[in-house]
Amino acid sequence: MPGPIPSPRVAGWSDEQVTAVEVHDEAEVLDPVRVEEDIAALRTYAPVRVVVWTRDGGPSDNINAETLAWARDLPDEELLSPDGRYWADGTLVITLSVENTSGTGSGQVGTYFGEDIAVESTSAQEDLQSRGYEHFRALDWGSGVTAIADAAAGEMARPAWTRFSITYGVPLALAMLAAANIAGVRSMGARFRTANDRFSITTQDVHTTVSDTEYVLDHGFGARVRSTAGSVLRQYDRTLEERDAIAESPVWKVNAVNIRLWRDIRDIRRSAESIEDASALLRRATVLYLGDGDWKQVWDEEIEETADHLRTARDDGGLRRRAGAAVAAELHDFCTTALVRLEEVRDRGAAGGGENISACLEEIAEIRGDLTRRMYEVERAAAPTNSAKARYVDRAIADDRWTRNDRSRSITGFYDRRSFYSPQSFIIGFAVGARSHRRAVEREKRVQSSGGSRTGYGSSGGGFRGSGSSSRF
Repeated sequence: MPGPIPSPRVAGWSDEQVTAVEVHDEAEVLDPVRVEEDIAALRTYAPVRVVVWTRDGGPSDNINAETLAWARDLPDEELLSPDGRYWADGTLVITLSVENTSGTGSGQVGTYFGEDIAVESTSAQEDLQSRGYEHFRALDWGSGVTAIADAAAGEMARPAWTRFSITYGVPLALAMLAAANIAGVRSMGARFRTANDRFSITTQDVHTTVSDTEYVLDHGFGARVRSTAGSVLRQYDRTLEERDAIAESPVWKVNAVNIRLWRDIRDIRRSAESIEDASALLRRATVLYLGDGDWKQVWDEEIEETADHLRTARDDGGLRRRAGAAVAAELHDFCTTALVRLEEVRDRGAAGGGENISACLEEIAEIRGDLTRRMYEVERAAAPTNSAKARYVDRAIADDRWTRNDRSRSITGFYDRRSFYSPQSFIIGFAVGARSHRRAVEREKRVQSSGGSRTGYGSSGGGFRGSGSSSRF
């Protein structure tokens, strides 16, 4: 007569039992019997042995290393793989390192997995550990350990098909991709129309603007202006060809994943902005060189931009304080002399009626170059001794320099955008960089004191490669 028919099982259901629970309560904060019973009642996706170890710890302890050393000291417990490089298969170790047992509980908790049941990502491991934080802080150590074991039971050896992202993700992703492509094509068309409109408006007078520069003398600063005019015309012709090519793109090329087409549309917009910027420079230069219309106002604006930089460098108290007495004194003398010289340039340019503008612009450029060299001296004198802070400050200063220089509307400012060092950039960049560094330090302290994961097993780990991590609560 046939034996009893086994009950049907569906592969992947969490119907396995915890095979064993072992509690090593060295910190004496648990009810071992209750913890064993609660964890033994859990269901898992594969047979799992759960080992709980509590210890008295300190804030600087690396409990990953401490747990590994503890396991190595107990070879009969068979917590490690035969070669000693991993945690034993089918084993979950939960380490609770207790630091404060009055008021609000504090310490560290670690979870360590056999390779066959490993929860791979550190973030997923920390999510498991976080299930016990509130219990631990309330000094309910047993409930915290059980909550972590419960969360781990739902993740260890879990089949991929049981996850929503796998079961429903593929068809859902395909549907979303189709919808995204439709939306992307519409967005692409809208962006192209916007870029095309911007290009058309920006360049409608480009030939006239370039032609007017023919009256600018082709030497000194005038040679730079004429060279820019030629570059603008070449960029216009090239962008016009690219725009027409996009407009004539075959239907099969117009889709949301055509990265090159997205990039080409973006380049149309950027080219329009570049031509607009350079055309403004050409118009200002033409007015100055020909002495037409409001050329005196344009000339005063040219002078005042550099004068403002000099006055800031001379008068700002924070800049002088960071530079130190000696460097600040030299900077003050330079700026005072340069401002007098700049006024002389203003008068010569105004009296010349545009005929000597090229020489005057060369002199302004020389003053700006001298100021830049002085600002580098200030930066070196004020550099933080803390290398990490210095990196934050350097990056913030550089970011402000490029942004501020790109906003310059003077002729000299157009040609020294990549090199000029504005005193205001130093002042703002130094403050922003120092503040960013301070926030980074505070953020790191918070991570170290109240969370964040640690994955290493310390210098004594040797070649150990077991899966696991720890975090603070």
